[in-house]
Amino acid sequence: MASESFADRLERSNKASGPIIAERVFELDGRQRAVRVRIRKPRRDSKSGAHWCTFEVSGLAEPMGFKVWGIDSLQALQLAMRAAGELLREKGHALTWCGDLDLGFPRTLPSYLSATATSRLERMIDRELEKGARPRRGKRPGR
Repeated sequence: MASESFADRLERSNKASGPIIAERVFELDGRQRAVRVRIRKPRRDSKSGAHWCTFEVSGLAEPMGFKVWGIDSLQALQLAMRAAGELLREKGHALTWCGDLDLGFPRTLPSYLSATATSRLERMIDRELEKGARPRRGKRPGR
């Protein structure tokens, strides 16, 4: 049995949550402006008090729209950004942003991890970032 794709786990939506507040355009196989992600303004659900945010991806096989829920508007926006990045990474296309393979979407640690696991991963990330910030031995900056 094939595993469920990331897109299959997201709530599909054709109804926009509001005006576009952020947009990013990617190159696909070197073609400029080929793939576009638009994130819309989060909205509050009057019944539950939770917030939702929609985002659209166009330029791949078919245009796709999704709705992501959060406790507040900031979480809804963060989750929409994270979901858009995961969706594009999963698609596996030769996407670049400004010529770079890093598409510029944040990756976050899952909220279900224990405090100990989260702390351990954050320390590991900090160590790796510190290593990357140091000049390599035998090489001077700018050479």
